[in-house]
Amino acid sequence: MKRNDLTQGSEWRAILGFALPIMLGSLLQQLYSTVDGIIVGNFVNSTALAAMGSCMSYTSMFVFLAMGVANGSGVVISQYFGAKRFGEMRRTASTIMIMLIALGAFFTVFCIITARPASKYLLKIDDAQILSYSVTYIAIYSAGLIFQFIYNAVAGILRSVGDSKAVLYFLLVATLLNVVLDLLFVAVLPWGVAGAAAATVIAQAACMLVSLRYMFKRYPEFRFKTKELVFDREKFSLCLKMAIPTTVQHLVISCGHIALQRLVNSFGAVTMAAFTVGSRYDHYASIPIMGINQAMAAFSGQNTGAGRYDRVKRGVFSALAIDLIMVAVLCVPLYIFAAPLARLFGVSGEEVSQSVEYLRFICLCYPIFALYIPFSGMYQGCGDPMAATAASCIALGVRIAAAYLMVYAFGIGYEACWENLVYGWSCALAFDLIYYASGRWKTKSLIKKNQEVKI
Repeated sequence: MKRNDLTQGSEWRAILGFALPIMLGSLLQQLYSTVDGIIVGNFVNSTALAAMGSCMSYTSMFVFLAMGVANGSGVVISQYFGAKRFGEMRRTASTIMIMLIALGAFFTVFCIITARPASKYLLKIDDAQILSYSVTYIAIYSAGLIFQFIYNAVAGILRSVGDSKAVLYFLLVATLLNVVLDLLFVAVLPWGVAGAAAATVIAQAACMLVSLRYMFKRYPEFRFKTKELVFDREKFSLCLKMAIPTTVQHLVISCGHIALQRLVNSFGAVTMAAFTVGSRYDHYASIPIMGINQAMAAFSGQNTGAGRYDRVKRGVFSALAIDLIMVAVLCVPLYIFAAPLARLFGVSGEEVSQSVEYLRFICLCYPIFALYIPFSGMYQGCGDPMAATAASCIALGVRIAAAYLMVYAFGIGYEACWENLVYGWSCALAFDLIYYASGRWKTKSLIKKNQEVKI
């Protein structure tokens, strides 16, 4: 595992080198999500596209839950790795696997059962055709949640020990399979929204199998036989300490997106389709920022375990510079080519016009997002997930309040669905800068130098 050590060498090279595979993996994830939308929009109709976009905020909540538990718990592994305490690292990994398998099984059943009430009451979908599409998509998509939970457990463990390239390979397999199956199930066979959901489930199952095989073969430390899957209560307690705030952070984001989606849905099918298109490209623009965020969590986790706070400080400023450069590279062409990019989804007329408004506005706001997110990754890795959660709560809380006030108090139209971004992100950035200056994040390490080692 020596080559995965982030406590040595140039900070910006370590962060960027770790983040690039994550970015490419996220790009692949967004690619197959985009292919879903393009194929459904062109081979079914824009109503089906609107339905998929609407229910995505709900299904993503459970994916974010898996990511929150895996990434939060992974901080414990990264700090043990930085402290070179490999026996405890192994027991922690075993505990994470058991925890994610159990959660995945529960939420798979839960989401299948609640597909209709979630679409009708939570997402507030009134159109009968859109509601039918949404229920079908959620019910089928949810069958693959168990695979996503297990995959995220593996990905979180590998990233925590500095291996971000493997995740890219897993997602490459899933993306290629998903694209092929999308074309088969939707473009060739007339399965519509159900076909798109089924293609995703099969791709997720393949991704899980490949990730498990890689981890067992590449890392003897994580090669658990059935009897070696140990649930360690002490490590479980540490994982919960990190996972709960991180999971709350992800769930706050998801619930915020659901609240915003309800507002979007209130403006009708045109705005729903436009928002779906805009959101797809919004996710592309966020890829480098979120990649650096995950890199900062692993980087600061290992260096906190090693007691290298000097590297953590230099690392966060390197991350900010990388983020701003990448945002400029992505947002300039997105702003210029907003209209032709929107038309790829089969939308037209007012749908294109609203999509372009959304895309051009977020391009102007993304530098703020790029400045606040790296701090969240740093706080998480240092063992202070509450700070990262607080920033997310501030960002989403202000966004939702601003959006609803703009619509219902000031009479602003559909534009409020995305113009709220600037207020939420600005407040979160202000919090991050103040908290960083306080220095409290330096006192949150989980690994104490004089702590007794139990293997």
